Amino acid sequence: MHPNNRFLATLSAIAVFAVATTLAADTMPLSQVHKGMKGYGVTVFEGTRLERFDVEILGVLNHIAPGQDLILAKVDSPVVKRAGVIAGMSGSPIYIDDKVIGALAYSWNFSKEPIAGITPIDEMLQMDRAGAGALSPTTGGAAPVQNAVQFLNTLATATPDALVAMEASLFHERASSAITNATPLAVPLSMSSFDAGTISRFGKYLDGMGFMAVPSGTTSTSKVLPSGEKGKAVFAPGDAIAGVLLDGDFTVAATGTVTFVDGERVYAFGHPFLDMGAISFPMAKSEVVTVMPSLASSFKFANTGETVGALKQDRATGIMGYVGATADTIPVELTVDGSGAPQTYRVRMVRHTQLSPLLLAMAADSVVSNVQRAAGERTVMLDSEIKVEGFAPIHLREGWAGAQARQAIPAYLALVANYLMSNEFQSAPLESVKLHLRHNDELKTAKIVEASIVTPDHGEIHPGDTITVRTILKPFRGEEFTETFNVVIPETQEPGSAYLLVGSGSVLNQVDFSLVPPDPRTLGQVLAVLQRLESSTDLTVGFYSSSDGAVTAGVYLPNLPPSMRAVVTDDSSNRAQAVVKYDTPPHMTRSMPYIIDGAVKLDVDVKARM
Repeated sequence: MHPNNRFLATLSAIAVFAVATTLAADTMPLSQVHKGMKGYGVTVFEGTRLERFDVEILGVLNHIAPGQDLILAKVDSPVVKRAGVIAGMSGSPIYIDDKVIGALAYSWNFSKEPIAGITPIDEMLQMDRAGAGALSPTTGGAAPVQNAVQFLNTLATATPDALVAMEASLFHERASSAITNATPLAVPLSMSSFDAGTISRFGKYLDGMGFMAVPSGTTSTSKVLPSGEKGKAVFAPGDAIAGVLLDGDFTVAATGTVTFVDGERVYAFGHPFLDMGAISFPMAKSEVVTVMPSLASSFKFANTGETVGALKQDRATGIMGYVGATADTIPVELTVDGSGAPQTYRVRMVRHTQLSPLLLAMAADSVVSNVQRAAGERTVMLDSEIKVEGFAPIHLREGWAGAQARQAIPAYLALVANYLMSNEFQSAPLESVKLHLRHNDELKTAKIVEASIVTPDHGEIHPGDTITVRTILKPFRGEEFTETFNVVIPETQEPGSAYLLVGSGSVLNQVDFSLVPPDPRTLGQVLAVLQRLESSTDLTVGFYSSSDGAVTAGVYLPNLPPSMRAVVTDDSSNRAQAVVKYDTPPHMTRSMPYIIDGAVKLDVDVKARM
């Protein structure tokens, strides 16, 4: 062995020995735990006061899952007798002879006695060896939305609840335990400042992810403490801890219990948060208000306190964070104009492929509820700006009318964010999201009653001619009005049949994406798909004619000659090619103060110039 390598190996061995020696004074290895031992656990049932509960070891289940063992114990205390094993106790340290043996983490449904599963501390401390890892754009195991046509069809036709369910279902399997029949203690998801309807609507999806949505408050503004401030006393074993998913004017935080503190490292939960591997979520202190006994599942009400660091690991045996570390979050600004003065809400949400779209949807849902009536006519217009590092900002506009407006807005935002963040090419480094919602108590829709072409004076339509398209619209409970467009027939247009389509931008989106299917191959092309989206508040005229083209390597190639078309379609180096039968020059678009309803197709017979 090279002398340098031998020296490094010696240092490594000394370091491992030093760590093992340090932990030995505070922890008890699984090999020393056996049936009949009695000890205690520590948790917070109210405020920040640590309280003990009694524990009797019933035995050890070895190799109950790959790389996992489980200690079985009977739990007893006045609170446990009244409420059972409580959601929010996840991570409560269990002591034998004043040494930590593990974290209270699992329970069994419908058990007649408070029997719990304890994750051995040996296994939890191995999280530090996992390393920081790379934060993948698809962290969490969900399949990215790759098909842009599928994306648009879902955007246009799927029900709002189906879209939100799609987000939540991506985590349903991750929330289930690898330990047969054992259920991780539910994690109370404290939600402050949210509308009650938002908690009710999204709660059923959060339940499927292993959370229990409960209302809460905040005890202070979020402020990351610099490393070293307050020393090592920021957390103690048994303290309530929060993994913050959203903070600011709205807060979403998962509450559990600290198991072990090693310098600036904090270990908690004893079971997966969402089993996402390497993460970067804010870590905060928490204050327990009270315990809610329930026949279904008792839980802790908690207020989220100041941010003191960042969670960096989410593994099968728990979560781990660092005091003083900073989490990577996305700033979001939501402004809503209603009947009164504009209101602006600011939040920061975790940067995660599936969680970010869901959190964005929840915040938007609650913001809209603050200005929207529970029933009746209404119209909501959205202007949004999404900034992605290294690219021009994405500007999206859309509008909704009627009773479905509240449900449609969060669904739209969730799907757009999911399409962007789950792209298969590279992580989309979102810098910020700004949303501006304008709410009106009136139904602002306009139906296309009629559309016609004013033929040129010479009686025929030739390439290069300008024709007038006349459209009559009828607003809801309003008078008809006329809009006209001057449409230029391309000079290169071949004689023959073509057509004009007059309708809303959202209708023409569907037509365009079906005729010229996007096939993005880079993040830039994914952003270009979003930039192509036109709003249902746009009165739009599109000219369509036969074409022999293709979409290859994410690029649209119209009007290809037969020899070139053969080369493109036979080229397997760029994966599947999409044959294009129609050419779609840029549309003419006029933004309207209404949501456009309906579409009209106008046939055009282009004659050759004599």
